[in-house]
Amino acid sequence: MKRVNSTVKCEDFITYHNLNEIISEETLEKAKLIHIKAKEYLIFQDSEISHLYFLVDGKLQIERYEADGNKVIFSFENAFSIIGDLELFQNHLEHDRIYNTIQAITDADLIALPLSMIREKEIYSPLFLQFICQNLSKKLYNTSQLHSSASYSVEYKLRRYLAFVEKQHGESFKLENRDSLAAMLGVSVRQLNRTLSKLVSDKLIEQKGKQINILNIEQLLTSFQK
Repeated sequence: MKRVNSTVKCEDFITYHNLNEIISEETLEKAKLIHIKAKEYLIFQDSEISHLYFLVDGKLQIERYEADGNKVIFSFENAFSIIGDLELFQNHLEHDRIYNTIQAITDADLIALPLSMIREKEIYSPLFLQFICQNLSKKLYNTSQLHSSASYSVEYKLRRYLAFVEKQHGESFKLENRDSLAAMLGVSVRQLNRTLSKLVSDKLIEQKGKQINILNIEQLLTSFQK
């Protein structure tokens, strides 16, 4: 992880994502732009977090290791997304600890703002709070869509995931890393690969390497068993 010494680039990201309309100029003066490379970690679970991060370019993986050592993949975050919004409302008289581990899937740029500054200058702003609540609501909805099918078949989980991604990115997109996707869906990589092959043979999707093309979204959503 490194700081990008480009005020112009940072200001361009701020303007593009309309942060200047939500956050005060005084707080944005403390903004810094950081860059992390693919597979690099931004922060580890239970470590102290001192900034609120805004993902403005690239893709991140949100994961957590449970007490038994199992890794849970919660989501894959694209720009624009906020890291540290949950932690923002912790009791800041104690050390702030982040709930999850954040890893870059691709090279990524993030704007970092000090949590102390956010709490001092923005936390009572109705516009800022509405903005944070909207993002938290979006995260809750996406998580419920991706993780509410724990007891269902592998094919149901995969079809539901593909339909979810198609709604966000259109009928053609790149599939996530197989290990990460399998962990998020709660299946094995072998089960995932076998089910992908079945969907190809059923002519519901086309697959070329990591590239997925949805051929029939209506059939993908309707003609399967839970």
